[in-house]
Amino acid sequence: MNFLVLVAGLYYARKQGFQSVMPFTVSLILLLVYSLLSPVFFYMTGRETPLGDDGVFRFVGKSISDYYELGMFLNLIANTHFIYGFVAMRRSVATKGHELRPTSLPSLRLQTIGLYLLFTGIVLADLFISGLNPLDILFGSADEDLFGAESATNSHYFRNCADCLITTIILFAYMQGRRSQLLLLMIPAFVLFALMGFRYRIILTLLGLLIVYGSRSTFVGNIRHWAAIGFGLAYFILFITYNRWNFIAGHLQDLTFNPAEFEYTVFFEQTHGALVDMNLLRYFKENTDAKHDWGLSMFGYILIKALPRAFFPNGEKPYPSPFVRTLDDSLELPNSWTRTGEASLHYGAFYAAFGLAGYVILPLLMGRWIRFVTDRNPVEKPLGFLKQLAFTLALFQFITRGYFPQFVDHFVYLSLPIWLVAGSIGRATQPFYDSSR
Repeated sequence: MNFLVLVAGLYYARKQGFQSVMPFTVSLILLLVYSLLSPVFFYMTGRETPLGDDGVFRFVGKSISDYYELGMFLNLIANTHFIYGFVAMRRSVATKGHELRPTSLPSLRLQTIGLYLLFTGIVLADLFISGLNPLDILFGSADEDLFGAESATNSHYFRNCADCLITTIILFAYMQGRRSQLLLLMIPAFVLFALMGFRYRIILTLLGLLIVYGSRSTFVGNIRHWAAIGFGLAYFILFITYNRWNFIAGHLQDLTFNPAEFEYTVFFEQTHGALVDMNLLRYFKENTDAKHDWGLSMFGYILIKALPRAFFPNGEKPYPSPFVRTLDDSLELPNSWTRTGEASLHYGAFYAAFGLAGYVILPLLMGRWIRFVTDRNPVEKPLGFLKQLAFTLALFQFITRGYFPQFVDHFVYLSLPIWLVAGSIGRATQPFYDSSR
C-alpha cells in the first residue's frame, strides 16, 4: 500500500510536470527510498537494532523487531496525508514562459563566479583563523581534520557559507557556463566538502546539476545521456561514501577506486533513518516518563540557532535541543560513548514533537506548505525555477535528517546567492519567444 500511494503521488507529479512541482517530486523519491525501500531491506535481512547488529554496535541498543509493522503503517499514514495535502490544494494557473536574454548571460556568469570566490574566501578565512590548513589535511601532513573542528569565530556562520558554493555552481550551470569551467568550480568545492566530511553537500550539488541539465530539451528522452549520468552518479556516491573517512583524514593513498571492492549495502546503511523513527516509537512506549516537546525543538530552536551566543548566559546556548536529547537517550548507548550523529527522518521528529498526531497533521501541513511555495515560484520564470531548486535541496536535508532548524539554516545559505543576483536576473528576464509558431 505504501508503494502504491507513493507511485500514485509520482503519477500526479508526472501529469503536472516533474519540473513544475520540483520539491514535491524529489520529496516523493526520498520517501520511496527512506520510508519504504530501506526499512523493507532491513526487515528482510533481520536487522534488530537501529544502528546495526555487528561490529561495535553488537549487543548495543534495544530490539525494534516488534516495531517494523507499526512503523511502516505510520509511514503509510504520513505519506498518504502528505500527498493529499499537496494534491488537494488547487494549483494556480501557470504563467507564460520566460527566459534569460542570451546577451545577459556572460555578465550573470561573472557575477556568479565572483560570489563563488567570495564565499570560498569566507570559508577558507574561517578555517585559517581557526588554525586549520586544508592543504595540510588534504596531503595527510596534519594531525587534525576539518570534521567537527571548532571555529575560532565561536560560531559556524562563516563556515556554513560552504552551502553557498552549492548554489553558485548550480547557478553557473543554469546560466549555460562551459562545462570545462564548471568542472574548475566543482573540483575545489568538492575537495573542501569532502575534507569537511559533508557528503550531502556533494550530493546536493549533483542533484541540483541533474535537475538543471535534465530540464533542458536536449536531455529529455535521451536514454544514453540518462544511462551515463545514472551510472556515473551511482559510482561517485558509492565512491565518496566508501572512502569518506580517508577523505576526512587526508589519507588519499588509501582511497579505493575499484567498484568491486565497495560495500554496496552501505547505501542502505546511509538511509536507515526510518529505523531510528521506529526506535523512538519503542522508546516512548517503554519509558512513560519521556515527554513530547510540542514543537519546541522544531520551531523554538530556529530562534535559538539564529541568535549569537552573546545573547545567552555565559555565552552558552541551551544545546542540545530536547529532541536531540530524546533521540540520543532512545539509542541507549553506553554512557562513555560520544554522540554518534544519528538522525531520524522528519517523521520521527514529528512524532517526538507531537506524538502519533505528528504522523497525521504535520505531513498534511507539509504537503500544503510545499504546494504554496511551488505555486508562488513558478518554474516558467528563471527566478521561480531557481527558488524552487534551492527549496528542494533544503528539503533533502530536512527529510533525511529531520531537524527543522537545520533546514531553515540550509535554506538561507542555499538561497543567499540567488537573492544576491535576483535583481540582475530579473532585469535580464524576458518573455519566451517560440520561433516555431
